Amino acid sequence: MTKDKAFSRLEKMDRQLVMLEHIEAVLSWDQEIASSKKGMDERAQQMGWLSTESHELACGNEMGEVLAKLGADETHGEGEGNDDFEKALIRIRFRVWEKERKMPLELVRGLSIETSLAHESWVEARKKNDWGLFEPHLGKIIDLTREKAACYAKEGSSQYDVLLDDYEQGMKTSTVKALFDSVKPSLVSLVRHQEQRNVDDSFLLKEYPIEKQQAFANRVLTDMGFDFDRGSCAVSVHPFTSTLGCDDIRITTRYTDPSVMDSFYSSVHEGGHALYEMGASQGRQKGTSIANGASMGMHESQSRLWENMIGKSEAFWIHYFPLFKKTFPSQLEGIDLVRFVKAINKVSPGYIRTNADEVSYSLHIILRFELEQAMLDGSLALRDVPEAWNKKMKELLGIEVPTCSKGALQDVHWSGADFGYFPTYALGNFYGAQIWEKLNTELDSEDLLRRGKLKELGSYLNREIYQKGSLYSPMDLLVRTTGKRLDANLFTKYLDNKFNHLFG
Repeated sequence: MTKDKAFSRLEKMDRQLVMLEHIEAVLSWDQEIASSKKGMDERAQQMGWLSTESHELACGNEMGEVLAKLGADETHGEGEGNDDFEKALIRIRFRVWEKERKMPLELVRGLSIETSLAHESWVEARKKNDWGLFEPHLGKIIDLTREKAACYAKEGSSQYDVLLDDYEQGMKTSTVKALFDSVKPSLVSLVRHQEQRNVDDSFLLKEYPIEKQQAFANRVLTDMGFDFDRGSCAVSVHPFTSTLGCDDIRITTRYTDPSVMDSFYSSVHEGGHALYEMGASQGRQKGTSIANGASMGMHESQSRLWENMIGKSEAFWIHYFPLFKKTFPSQLEGIDLVRFVKAINKVSPGYIRTNADEVSYSLHIILRFELEQAMLDGSLALRDVPEAWNKKMKELLGIEVPTCSKGALQDVHWSGADFGYFPTYALGNFYGAQIWEKLNTELDSEDLLRRGKLKELGSYLNREIYQKGSLYSPMDLLVRTTGKRLDANLFTKYLDNKFNHLFG
């Protein structure tokens, strides 16, 4: 087999794997949005079968032979590709093959089945505010996750390192800890300082008709560049973005939160993820593993950049506030732009991560990062997780958690065995601040936002980030885009500048 034929075969297998991922996404979407309660057992078996099929194709002997022919090994993961596309595809497939082939099929199937069952357990436990309903399923998932980590184990890497690497290639637990430690004091201090301000946001808690909320959010999504011929919006318990196909990228929001802005920013946040998916799924990349974000952290950088750096800026609302006020005249009677912008940027530590203000959000992530490691290494018993959670919330955010549903049961991630995922949310803040700083050296974002030219900002991000998909590792992409490695202090610098401007 020539190298050209080997790569042709690799690309064909990769496209088959992406098709299986999209089929699995269809089933997951249906489970989240519409499936019956009694159908869960069979759905879990379906998901388990799909996972097994993907595992066998991704990690089988043929994949290993093709990758070997292309020169991929532990020291030369990109193999002998002829261009960035070929190098990236070889790197991605070798990384999966080298890791996943170490997992027995029984473990792959077991994880898939247990996470499907645990999701329903989590939904029920959250609804009933009963940690005990979820704890047994979480225990099984942690046992399976430890088995998975043991399969991936490498000399010099911790158990958490190998899990973190699934979401943020090349990132180490020690690096994340150092980044978090560098910003934690500043964030705690800024939260304490800002929460003392008497900012009235009560008008955001009034009743806002959902149909009008949807219409306004869709208008903004369209202006951002969200293509409704390639995507759609729905409602779910936990907002998320799912790629069911190259031209079928779906987002969700929810309308159960107290503030009208919670649902709006959920839409903008998930819209940022969708723009990344749409931008990456173009040309030769379409239908391949490259049509994806460079990492979960890089993906999150774009959703949070749109949500916070753009969507909560004064310049953004100079353009959109008149339309918003026209849409909700009675709710916003007597409210001017200055008061509105201060209200949406109010720093008020709360229980729910997805509704957290821009300053306190990363502290929610630091809490989860620390708890996850303790749960996995056994130093924190599962029965004690709610108590440990509440203690850390008091330490970091200064608040008492009233119920488990607003505490340790609020996130879906542990039911999906997504240990190592949470840190990427805060890494996304850090990546985003660095990319935003660079963007502002090349574009006058203030002027563009005042004029509602969101697509011009989107075009820059599409060119610099989205279209490149996962051609490059996250750190390589960051350096290519900004000219320097990750500096978390740019995030706290951005926050200081923004809140000094808004509140003096």
